[in-house]
Amino acid sequence: MEKAVTFSLIKRYSPGEGIINVEDPMVVEVGLDIFVNKQFYKKVYCSPIYIDELVIGSLAFDNMIKSIKDVTKLQIGADRVCVSTSLINREGYITSDAGIQVDARTIAVLMKQHLDSSDIHKKTGGVHIMSLSDGKSLIISREDIGRHNAVDKLHGYCLQNGVDCSTKIFLSSGRISNEIIEKVCFMGVKIAVSRATVTDLARKKAEDHGVTLIGFARGERFNIYSHPERIIINNRR
Repeated sequence: MEKAVTFSLIKRYSPGEGIINVEDPMVVEVGLDIFVNKQFYKKVYCSPIYIDELVIGSLAFDNMIKSIKDVTKLQIGADRVCVSTSLINREGYITSDAGIQVDARTIAVLMKQHLDSSDIHKKTGGVHIMSLSDGKSLIISREDIGRHNAVDKLHGYCLQNGVDCSTKIFLSSGRISNEIIEKVCFMGVKIAVSRATVTDLARKKAEDHGVTLIGFARGERFNIYSHPERIIINNRR
């Protein structure tokens, strides 16, 4: 499963041309049944790319694995994924804080890189993009039709590659809700930036868990909703 964009013949209307036939790029959506240790886990609807990362990230967020070593087998089929794990219980968020800070001017640069990172988004406008940055450039970006799926893929990549998220900046193309900030906290991220809005409950959770939450990062402006001490202005806090 690798085809994330397809082309369909549709009708398009405009005042000048009326109704004409055009070939339109469309984002692909698939449904997958996920089985863990031969038991049905859940069904997901997603973009058909980076499925292994999606599954691994989802299992970690649901406290079913602690690390990639807990996944003993993963088979991806046309409409199902079968996983074998050594099940464990993992509780709470990662609480380490590497003292990460970022210059305010860098936020705009990183957000532009983030929004430019997905060819699928440019072609279809039909996916969300989630990225991690080391404060200088992007180190990984993942896209999916669902915001949660994209974050799961990001976390799956980090687990597979041993990425310490406490030293990284999280970037989102979409709204940051309570459920999204919960995943950000779970990963150990300390700075989260969105081009879109944040909810009041997400702001409260970010404040409680020591996360700098930024919304409406557009151009050189953004809103800081919690823990502004990590944002440097003119080389000073």
